[in-house]
Parts: sequence; C-alpha cells; structure tokens
Amino acid sequence: MVPKMWSGVPPEDMLTPEPALPAQFHDVWHRSRAITPERALLISVLWQAILDLRKHRFARRRRYQRLYMEAYKWVGSDDRSWPYSFVNIAEALNLDPLSVRQELLGEMAPPPGWVFDEPQAPEEVEEEVVEQAA
Repeated sequence: MVPKMWSGVPPEDMLTPEPALPAQFHDVWHRSRAITPERALLISVLWQAILDLRKHRFARRRRYQRLYMEAYKWVGSDDRSWPYSFVNIAEALNLDPLSVRQELLGEMAPPPGWVFDEPQAPEEVEEEVVEQAA
C-alpha cells in the first residue's frame, strides 16, 4: 500500500468558517487584554487585605493581630476620601462593595477579647505627657 501524499490544497470543509455570535466576538477583542499596572495594584491591595483577614484572625502575636484589625477596619470602612479605600478599589474593579464586604467579613469578626483603641494623634500624646509631668 502506497501512502497518500497531501496535495497542498486543504479540503473544502476545512475552509468553512465556524459561525460566531457577536457576543463571542466582543469577548475575544475586549476581554483578552493584559492587566494594566494600576489595576494590578488595586488587585494586590485587595488581595493583601484578604490574606491578612484569613491568615491572622486567630494570631497570638500583637503584630499579626494588628494586621488583622487594620484589614478588618479597612474593609468595614465606607470612607471614600482616600483613593485606595476599600469602596473605591471595589468600584474600580467593578465589584459591589457591599457584597464583597459581606463575603469577607461575614464570619471574620475578631475573636473575643481583642480590643484595639484608635491610635492617638501626636498632639494628644504630647498633652498627656505634659499633664502627667505636671
């Protein structure tokens, strides 16, 4: 038996295009772009908060407890004055801040006994030191 040689001309069925819906075409052109550096930074900030919430919830060391509480307060805050606030990042990533917050903090309340005071402003600390010295 002699093997068949390819003539270099593809069969007709190989040249027939497959039908594509406009939505599929749109996804091919608009969803395959690389992530911009700014968007990567937003994702990284949110990801770090998620890691801190998951990893340090039951931490014993004060440093890790502080990381947990900072992430918890950041996610729970509705502050929009800072460009990298939780709400601004969620909206920039086209995420609903309330549903993301519910997902992250739903069962992530701090363990009982953790009490963190807000840090005092430097002026308040100076006033207390002056009052104690007097």
